[in-house]
Amino acid sequence: MVSVRIILTTLFLICTHIVSSYANDSVVISIVDGSADAHAGISVIREAYKRIGYEVKFKPFLGRSALEHSSAGKVDAELQRIDGISRDFTNLIQVPIPINYVQGAVFTKHLTFPVTGWYSLKPYRIGIVKGIIFAEEGTKDMNVMVTSSYEEVMRKLNIGEIDIAVMPRISALLEMKLQSYKGIKMLGGILETMFLYHYVHRKNASLVPKLEKELKQMILNGTTQQLRKEAYDQLLEK
Repeated sequence: MVSVRIILTTLFLICTHIVSSYANDSVVISIVDGSADAHAGISVIREAYKRIGYEVKFKPFLGRSALEHSSAGKVDAELQRIDGISRDFTNLIQVPIPINYVQGAVFTKHLTFPVTGWYSLKPYRIGIVKGIIFAEEGTKDMNVMVTSSYEEVMRKLNIGEIDIAVMPRISALLEMKLQSYKGIKMLGGILETMFLYHYVHRKNASLVPKLEKELKQMILNGTTQQLRKEAYDQLLEK
């Protein structure tokens, strides 16, 4: 069976090499390796940078490593993260227009219980992916197994090493499709919905107002919504 990581990495590389032929400059943007949600963010942010005359190249890292590289200035920007991470990663400047959103959800193979918020997960063995901050914060002080990738957390759920997995809905659906898992289901509705924002390293602070202007226009004219829909339709149909 073809590895999920190989398939997603191939898609990321395709996205990386589709760049504007008339761009004047380029930026390197870190992304979370294996994140299905990144595909919509890639489409939106690539369009925004093209509008201000920049090529974009995307560099995948495991979960938290993406933040560590962007915060250290080893790359120019972080593709998308939840609101407010600049409090902990002070070298990153948040562009204040959302480019995407992530829906946190609970997945299980055998259990059935009412998901009534984060606290309702406390009795169970929970799997999360390192560096996915909403899951780390929501399951703090619970019985958590931290994994390195979406592929790993879903595998552990499938073989019974954890009771539930907390992860972005789209990423879980893609893993289930690519790995042909049987019996895994989303439990209840969406646990939490969070807007995602683009972050640039402070050395690139001059890009923030330009990107803010374009991203605002893209939301108002429906471009962001359309790019997001097209990205997910293409991804889940494969």
